Order: sequence, then C-alpha cells, then structure tokens
Amino acid sequence: MKIVSIFHPSSSVLCSVKCRLASRDIEHLVVGKLNRLDVYSLRPHGLQHECGADVRGTVCSIQAIPIDNSGMRSNLVLMIAHPEPELVFLSYSESEDGTAELTVKKQLSLLERSARVGEFFANVIIHPSGKLAVVGCYAGKLKIVNLKAGNYKDDFDVSLPELNVFALSFLPTLDHDYTLAILYFDAQDRLQLSARDLDLDALELSSHPSPLLHSTVISNKSIPCPTDIPPLLIPVPPSESNEDGINEAEDAFQGGVLVVGGRQILLYEVCSKEEQEKQKGKRKRLEAKKKSSDSAEISKAKAKERERESRRRKPNATVEWPYSNVTAWCSINQESSRFLIGDAFGRLVMLSVENVHQFGIVLVPLGEASSPMTLTYLTNQIVYLGSHSGDSQLVQVSASAVSTQELPSLAIPREITTVSSGSLSTLPSKKGKEKAISQGDMDVDHPEQDDFSKGRVVTPTGCFINVLQSFKSIAPIVDAILVDIDGSGENQIVTCSGLGNTGSVNVVRNGADFQELAFIPGITDVTRIWSIRAKYNDTQVVLYSHIVVSTLNETHLFQINDRGNKPTFARMEISSFAGLVAKQPTLAFSNIYERVNGIYQDSSLVVQVVPTGAFLLQWDFELIAYVERASWEVKNIATSNARTPEIVAASINASQVALALNGGHRVVLCIENNAIQFREVMKVMKVKSDLPEVSAISCIPLNPQKHASNLISMAYWNSNVVEIFSISEGKFTSESKSPSLPAVVRSIVLYNFGSDTSSKGQNYHAYLLAGLGDGSVAAMVWKDGQLKDLKIIPLGHAPVSLTAFEVDGKKTVFAAGNRATILSFDRNRLVNSPIMLKEISATSQIKTNTFGSSLILAAPTGLHIGRARELNKMHIRSANLGLDNPHRIIHEPSLKAFGVVCNRNEPTRIGDFEPTKSSFRLLDDNSLAHLGQVNLESDEEIASVTSFSMSFEGQKRPFFCLGTFRYKPEETEPSSGRLLIYTAYTSAKQSRVPSLELSLVTYAEVKGLVFDIKFVEEKIVAAVNSSVLLYRLDCSSEELTTPLYSLKNIADWNHNYMVTSLGAYEDRIVAGDQISSVSLLKVTDTKLIPEARDYGPLHPICVEALDSANLICANDALNIYTFVLGKAIGRMALERNGCYFMADMVSKFVRGSLSTVDNSKESDLKPEALFFTSSGRIGVIVDVQSKDLSMHLTELQRNLSAVINGVGGTSHTRFRAPKNTRGPSDADGAAFGLIDGDFLEQYLGLLGSPQQLDRVTKGQSAPEVLKLSSDAIVKVLEQLQSLH
Repeated sequence: MKIVSIFHPSSSVLCSVKCRLASRDIEHLVVGKLNRLDVYSLRPHGLQHECGADVRGTVCSIQAIPIDNSGMRSNLVLMIAHPEPELVFLSYSESEDGTAELTVKKQLSLLERSARVGEFFANVIIHPSGKLAVVGCYAGKLKIVNLKAGNYKDDFDVSLPELNVFALSFLPTLDHDYTLAILYFDAQDRLQLSARDLDLDALELSSHPSPLLHSTVISNKSIPCPTDIPPLLIPVPPSESNEDGINEAEDAFQGGVLVVGGRQILLYEVCSKEEQEKQKGKRKRLEAKKKSSDSAEISKAKAKERERESRRRKPNATVEWPYSNVTAWCSINQESSRFLIGDAFGRLVMLSVENVHQFGIVLVPLGEASSPMTLTYLTNQIVYLGSHSGDSQLVQVSASAVSTQELPSLAIPREITTVSSGSLSTLPSKKGKEKAISQGDMDVDHPEQDDFSKGRVVTPTGCFINVLQSFKSIAPIVDAILVDIDGSGENQIVTCSGLGNTGSVNVVRNGADFQELAFIPGITDVTRIWSIRAKYNDTQVVLYSHIVVSTLNETHLFQINDRGNKPTFARMEISSFAGLVAKQPTLAFSNIYERVNGIYQDSSLVVQVVPTGAFLLQWDFELIAYVERASWEVKNIATSNARTPEIVAASINASQVALALNGGHRVVLCIENNAIQFREVMKVMKVKSDLPEVSAISCIPLNPQKHASNLISMAYWNSNVVEIFSISEGKFTSESKSPSLPAVVRSIVLYNFGSDTSSKGQNYHAYLLAGLGDGSVAAMVWKDGQLKDLKIIPLGHAPVSLTAFEVDGKKTVFAAGNRATILSFDRNRLVNSPIMLKEISATSQIKTNTFGSSLILAAPTGLHIGRARELNKMHIRSANLGLDNPHRIIHEPSLKAFGVVCNRNEPTRIGDFEPTKSSFRLLDDNSLAHLGQVNLESDEEIASVTSFSMSFEGQKRPFFCLGTFRYKPEETEPSSGRLLIYTAYTSAKQSRVPSLELSLVTYAEVKGLVFDIKFVEEKIVAAVNSSVLLYRLDCSSEELTTPLYSLKNIADWNHNYMVTSLGAYEDRIVAGDQISSVSLLKVTDTKLIPEARDYGPLHPICVEALDSANLICANDALNIYTFVLGKAIGRMALERNGCYFMADMVSKFVRGSLSTVDNSKESDLKPEALFFTSSGRIGVIVDVQSKDLSMHLTELQRNLSAVINGVGGTSHTRFRAPKNTRGPSDADGAAFGLIDGDFLEQYLGLLGSPQQLDRVTKGQSAPEVLKLSSDAIVKVLEQLQSLH
C-alpha cells in the first residue's frame, strides 16, 4: 500500500472576492484556489491571513452574499464544480482571542443524474440585493436560490430554453424584479444576446425574451470563435438612479451589459419604460395573431417571431479590443462604470463607460502584470490579481505613469485608430436632442453611427501599474525533474512552469534560507570560531566585540569595529605579554561569570582552553589585549606512563569549564568565590587509567536561565557511545547511555528546543544531538532520564559541528559539515531545514549594530556573515522566460546545465493567427543564466527531449536528443517529425559570460509526432504517434577529421492508439497510450519485447516505472493508478493494485524524494516518487513496507472519515473514490491501495480533544476499534510528516 501526501500545495488562484465578513470595520479578501479557500484581512501593512479551509472538490466560484441592504456585512457562498457540483454556504466568525474560522452553514447538492453538464458556463451569480442567487452547471436548467439575511432560504429549478450558455448577468431593474441577460450559442451556430424575466411567484423564467433588453445576434466579426474563447458579460449600472433605482432622464445612460471576449467590446443598453411598453405591445399583438384561426396568419406571426429573434441590432457603443482573449475583469467600486480588464498575456486596461453618450467607451492601456484569472478591486486604487499561470500580485493603478518607457507588449495594432489622452477633455458637439441610436428605432440597423458610439482607444504612454507584492506560484507545472545540482546529496526540484507571458524555470528546495551580509576573505583552514562580548551580559548596542578563530596550529583574534555604517574586522597582533595563547589551537573559548559572595555577577572574564590547559583571561583596555588572571595547566598532573597529558575536548558554560584529557581523564572547573582563579569542582583521574578515550564533551545547561549544569555529556572514541552524567557531591554518576552510533562523535550538545524550563512542561523538548565523523547527525530524545528514538540525518562525509543559536526567536541548532542544516522543533517533532551552504567547518552566533543577530561561518575561502531565515519552508528561485514557455526539461551533469524546450507565442488579437516558435536552450544549473540556444523553423515544434553521454574512441561527450513534429494546417494528425541529435561544447567567442554552442550532429526522419523520448540501455526509445521506436547512435571516424554520427532504427513496436508518454527503469519501458492503458516493454540489443499490459480503458496522461515490477500512472479523470507485474491465466499481466482520486491533473511522476531519509534503522515508510500537477502541487508517494501497518492506517482513515467533516458534502471515502469522465455512479468502487496522507495527519490535530480522539479510536462499532495505540499512530504520522 502507498500513501499520497502533498509536499507543496496548489498555488493556482481561480477566483476571489472582496467583502466585509466581520462586524468590525475591516474588509476581507477571500481567495479560492483549486481545493482551498483563504481569508485575508485588508490592513495598512498589506494582506494578513486570517484563516482558511480545505475543500473536498474543485473550487469553481466564491461570491459574497450581503446580509442586509447596507452591504456592511456578508456571508459567503462557494460553488464546487467537480467531482459533484455543490453550493456551500459559509459564515465567518472570530473568537475572543482573535482566532478566525469559516463555518459551513448549508451544503446544497446540485447533482443531476441524467442532465447534460454545461459545456461553457458553470457559475453562481448573486443579485446586488443579496436576495437571490442563480446557479448554472447543466444545459437547459438553472437553479434559483432564495436568500435571506445572507443565508440559504429555499431553492427551485427552472428550465432554460438557451442550451449552450456562455454567460449570465443580472440587469438593472426594480428591487422586486429580476431579469437575466443571457449570452448563448443557438442551434444555428450564432452567438446571441437575450434576456428573460424571472417570476418568483410562478417559479419560472419567462417563456419569451424580456422587453428590458432587445434580443440580438452578435456578428462573428466582433466575437470570432466563441466556442474556443467563451465571451463574458459585464453588467453596467445606470449613470444616475431615482428612488426606484432606474434612471428616467432622457439623455442619461440607463444601464446595460458589456459583451467582451472578441475583437470588439460591445455595449447594449437596457430599454426605457416607454420602449419596454412598446415591445410588450408588439409581443401582445404577435401572440394574438398566433392564436388566430387563420393558419396563414399564424404562419406569418411565427415567421415574424423568427425574424425578430434572428435580427442583428447595433450595439449602443463599441470599442476595438486590441489584445488577446479576456481572462478576468473587475469594477472599480461596486457602483462604478469603470472596469479593469486583463488578457491572457497579463495586459491590463481601464475601460470607462462613464459619460458614454458623450465620449463612448474609452479604453486606456495601463501596463503588464501576470496573466489574471481573477481581478478584485480592494481600496485606494489597489487591485488583487489572482493568476493560474504566474505569480498572484497586489498591483496599484497610478494616476500618472510610473514608467514612461514604451512597453512593446502594449503596442496597439496598426488597424486600430488611437487618440491621445488629452483629447478626452473635450466633449463632442451634439445637435439638438439627437441620440446615438433612437430607442424607438432599435429594430433596424443604422449604417451611420455617431462618433461616440465607436469608442476611443488611448495611445499607450507608459506603464501605470506598480506591483506592490507578489505571491510566488509555480503553476502550472508542465514538466519537472529531480536533481542533485552540486553533488551534495541534497535533491532539488526543477520545474517548467507558466503560460502566456509568465514562462519560468523554477528551482524548488525545502529548508532554510541564508541571507549573506558580509564576507571576510583570506581566513582559511579554520576549525573553530567564537564570538566574544566585552562582558557576559553586555547591554550595549554592540553585543560582540571580538572574534576568536582557531586553526589546527594557532589562534587568531579579531576586533569588531561597528558604529552602524561600515563595520570592520581588524586582526590583532598578540604581543608576548598578552595572556591569550596564540601558538596553540583553541578547543573552547567563552565569556564567563564572576562569583562574589556566592552570587554570580557580570564580568569581563573569558576562558580559553588549549591542549596544555585552561586560562582565565580579562580584557585590558589600556594594553588593548587579554591578560591572564589564572590558569589550570595539565603539566601539573601526575601520570603513570610517559604519555604527556593533553586536553582533547572542552566545553564552557556561564560558570563551569568541562575538560576531557587523553587517557579518559575528566575535570570540571569553576571560578573561585571572591577570587579570580580556578577551582576544581571534581576530577576523575586514575593512575592506571582504564577509562575510555573521550571524543567530545558538553556542559551546556538545558535551562538557559541557570548559570551551571548538573549534566555532563561525553562521547567515546572506540565505542561511539554517548553517555550522560550527573555531577553532584564531587563525582560523576552515569544517567543514560546511547546505543553505539555509526561513527565517532566529534561534537555534542544536550539542548532544549522548547520554552519551558521544567521537564514536565508541555513546551519542553530536550534532545541529545551528536555530530558524527562520517558526516551525519544523531538525534535522540532526552526524556525521563533516558535517551530514546535514535534518528540519523546524513549531511555528507565531513565531520559535523553543532552550534546552538536562535532564528527569529526560535531555538535551533546549526549542524555543519559538507552540507549544512538547521535543526528545530516544529509540529511536535524534530525537523531539519537544509540550507544552501557547503563545506562549513565552524559556526558561531554574532550580533552587532549593523548585522543584528546573525551567524558567522567558516568556509574554505573565508568567513561569511549572514542571517538564517524561514525554517522548514519551500524556497523557490526562478529564471523568468516571459513569452518563452518551457514545457520540457532535462539536466546534463557533465555540462552543469539544464536543457529546456520552449515554445513562444507572440501576443495577437483575437481571431488572428498565433505563430509558435520552438527553441531549445541551455541554462546554467546554478545561476540559471543563459548558456546557449538553438531555434527551429516556424513549421517545426519540439515535443520531447532527453540527454545522455556516450564514449567514442575513449572520449565521453554529452548529447541531447530532441523529438519534433512538423505542423501542417491541413492535417488532423501529425504525419512527420524528426529526431535531432545535438552536442554542446564551449564557445570560442570571447565573452564575459560563459557560453555553450549547440551543434547538430545527425538527425532521423520519423512518421509522426515524437511524444516522448527515453535513453535506455545505451539506446534511444521514442514514442512516435502509435509506435515505439528503438534507435542506436553510431559513430564512424575512419578517414575523417571529425566523427560522423548516424541514427539507426533497430526495432519498432506498433500499437493501436497514440503512445503519448513513456516511463523507464533499467531495461524496462512503460508506454501509456492516449485512449487505452499502459504496457510494459523490455529493451534488448535488437528488440522491443512486450512483457505485459493492462487492458482497462484508463486514458493515461503520464506514466512512470517505480521499479522493474511496479508502475504508476495518472489519467484524464484526475485519478492515480498503480500496477504490479504478475501472472494471470499463465501469462504475465499488469495487475491494478491501487486507485485514488487526486482531484488534480498530474503532469509528471519522478522517482526519488526531496527529503532526507533516516538511515539509522529500517523504516516502515519509504518515499518512492514525487508527482506534479497543473495547479502547482507537488506531492510524494510513500510506500508502506509493513502489511500490518498498511491495515492499521487504512482503519485509521476509515474511522477519521466518520469524525472529521470537510467543506463539501461528500464524505472523504466517496471523495477519494476513483472517478470517470461520464459522471458519478452508485456502482463506483472505493479507492484502494492508496490512502490520503494529509487526511491521516489531521489525527495529530485531535490530540488536544479527548472526546474526538476517543470516537476515532472506538470507531462506529466493535470491529472498527483501532488496534494500534495512539502513541504508535503519532509516531508513524510524525515520520510521515518528515517525508514531505
């Protein structure tokens, strides 16, 4: 069995709304992602997250429902579109301590068993009064929901004659009237705009179009290809309103709707009362004629009705739309006639309908941002832009240009006439009471139009958009790889993300961030480092005055000079009369208290420990040096052999000095009362020593408020055991021993990560940490006087040093070796946050006026000073490629480069041809800098890529294999393509930036599209249309100065359907076809041998081999399936052993894990693969090694589903059951073989609720009682958490 857990949540934003949810005078922004809602409050400092809720289903829309007419407070209604359509009514509440929560008030299922799902429209719209909601998700049917005080009241269904609806909108009417504007595609493939009245008493829509808005056919010249780019309706309020809310002024704008989404934006105004009465009279006479006894009269009436329905009427105003398809819009304030509109390439424009009868529609280009999926006006010209394909942003619309530089992306096509912004200040003249289009003459087309009806497009004069804040997104993830870029053993994820103008390559890692503040070069071979204060408790701004650096042979002293502007570090010459020992390496160095009358007092004393002794020093301001006040030297110790006594390890706290000598001898010193000298507290010295040799020692107290420690930790050389002693009455008493560790201990610390100083406190988390000589860290819990739960964290191969310090007020331990990590306590467990630092030999905390609280790190080239931030977080660095959208990526270690396939689509107007340019580029795997590029012809596009290295005549060279297809407009299926083999070499051109040249060495023509390529057994395996082809790269250099390469086709495997994805493991290939399922092939020298196949119709999208016998795939119904190779009826077959509804489109599976695996023992949980989705999710597939544990976790999931209710009406069991594209059925089976790890981890949140915990444990009947104890469950779930 396997566990599915999410590593990085969805970052794609689908919808948003601004409202006031609480009684306080604070506004909120509600953001809907794929399966989650987040509520933010609008604060002076920006958006502040208040609460969130996970959703069982795909979020379609989120709307605010006004609780009263004032609109001061609102509730929320959420529409879930998949897997089962549903409305969820939510309320927001805050507790006394300020904790916010979303509460489900009502869940209304919209599921219809036999209805046809709407192809273009699935949404909920709320009437401005807050009394009515209209929901559409099925063809020919709407659900009307009556609302009261922001809550659900009742609902009913109405039939809708218009089947293929694109958009719905309420028209401005009286409070007690409701009219819907409907934009739809009729049976004759024409785009029509109509309106229907809603009769709440009769519970139906009017059978005839409403007289409030004239029905009209919209020309395909204005809105081309509506089925490809569905148009939208934008309601426009009237310019002025009377007491009833309807404008009666003769020349005033009455309100209406904008039709956007084509080459033109069209405005249709509602009719005046007189015109409505006229239309009602026409309808009444027509209906009377239809009831006539004369058949000819009836025929004429019906013909007249059809003629009216097909009549094309002029819009009241139009304006040319110069950009791509519209993806989002919002109004500037609720009653405003100004709108912000964004297109697929992130170009934002302001559309003004104010004074439309004087100016017409005015379109003002503003600037470029991320491609918007939703726009929400917040306040003070600040707009929230939620994006599916790029970073979501807070943007501010400025009244003046923030940049006068012309943006090429905002250029207006030449065929569109533009005007200057200054021309808008002059009103056009009008003659008498002439109107643009007479309301009484709406039934005829007018060849001539007034100037205002054509609208105005203002010439772009710069950028008026200022991005205030960005919210990082890596959606959609089209492709991804897992690489160890620097060979450190820490894997990183690299994704191809973005669409439109937001193409990007992202390097994703989990851990901590390090911000470098300064670098001190030239100090090398450092083994230890300490920062020293002028006094122990220095209250000055500058807390640290000196740095002590030790190498293998000597010690150096640096003085810190920092007055808040340019800090310097001056190396101090150590004179012969100074007390500091410079000609020996220092083992420990620290400030220490002075004892006066038995009371510890602040002092300027420090202790230096070197191999020959411990020295008590004090800073002399006149001599500007440390002078010796007392010493304890090993030369005074008598030994039984000729071996010279020497201190091998030391540790210092506020009042004690713990020393370990060769031969296993131990000494603890303290400062004498009322005297500046050492006193031996205890000493273990044997004439004939049989004590084990000590490799590390620590006396750091668990309680930082205490000046002394009663526990001493020691580690031994030969046994690799750590032993903890208590010290009392002048002797060492052993308290606990660790098991033998994998390597010798080189550093050790007993540390409390919690804030409680008592071992009985809830926030007391004591751990023994040991840095080992093999480059790993051993961690053990110190509880009840015992060491428990050994965990090993690998950090390379160099010895690890440990340093305790704080990050943003959180207690941590810095572990440094070949790689570095920061250990902290989070989510009830010890977590390690890898940090991008290598070869750190020593660390110390430092605090100065300029740097604040920082770290000083010793590296091979010098000392680094910087801050550690954001522990255990996802860190993303990106290379923004703009219009070049990456869709395939590989890594070539020999070149230290990523190979990225990009497609570039230049922005065009709607309806114009969109040419695609394909390229392959190389990026530096560290800096993501551009190294080289090759461009293909306009009719050829790269679809796949792989890299490999091969040796010819003893020389190993890297190669890139690109799979392409040729685009021919007349073809429905590509019939030709190529396999291109490139090699890369260092460019001979002189350049400051390193570059690589790509050279085509050979190619092969293929008969179709190369969907995917793998390199297996020194051969190229290519999926071309419905075949899998096997190629070998040959090289001939006889009688030639340069090698001659060729591709030889050595085997084919033909299939019935398009093979769109391949997976590989050793000599096995997994082929996923477009229609059916998956097949397993074996690659030999000359053949592709089919081994097994699954015959179920899965429609797989991506496949991967987990090992030679286990496969995984995802299909178009958003499911994950696993297979195992077995036997059925005497032959090999792929048996389906797992299925699970992911509720997201999985685009890629990659074997491996991003987390560090504990190698200390055999674990029941083993991370097998990562998966990536179109919404930006990254997840991990974890294999459960124990069958018993699999059963226990399955039982836990079952019991949890009966206790924990989610947002969404379906139970967890039904939600995770695999789906199909035909819709839900009672015959659908439950998920098996895969369980929801994130749902299981909610058990940890119930630990503080004994009643709910008891319900989970007992289940709903006696057979459902959990057999695994709560402590065992917690331990397993904490281990699962550590894997993602």
